[in-house]
Amino acid sequence: LVYVGAVMVLFLFVVMMLDINLDRLREGFWEFLPMAGFIGVLMAAEMVMILGSKNFGVDRVGAPPPKPADYSNTAELGRVLYSDYLLTFELAAVVLLVAIVAAIALTLRDRKDSKFINPADQVKVKRADRVRMVSMPSFKEPPADADAAANNTKDQA
Repeated sequence: LVYVGAVMVLFLFVVMMLDINLDRLREGFWEFLPMAGFIGVLMAAEMVMILGSKNFGVDRVGAPPPKPADYSNTAELGRVLYSDYLLTFELAAVVLLVAIVAAIALTLRDRKDSKFINPADQVKVKRADRVRMVSMPSFKEPPADADAAANNTKDQA
């Protein structure tokens, strides 16, 4: 539960930092509304079927039996998560996947002020096309005035 909340807050901050042009978003709103409504109703129906009242209640949940000394919470959690609550776990994974895809779609929209970089062009670049070798001497004699100025400062100290 804490992990899901942390991921939700992370997506919230990403969406808040984006400079979203609302006029551009409203242009295609009515075009995608039927599909979005269908997906929303489908997800809500799945959540009601999976998390419905048949899974909860006083008569369904009793006191747990005592556990032996070599009992492992991790193994039990894995067994319960991947057997009894598999559909719920997969539904949570799908919701997180939709949130990730939505965040990526928001960040990859076209912008006027950003430059397009083609990774294929970057890989094809050769060193000879970008780097120019220049021969320079490795040591240069200091001027005589610099030696005199250095000796002058030592004498004053």
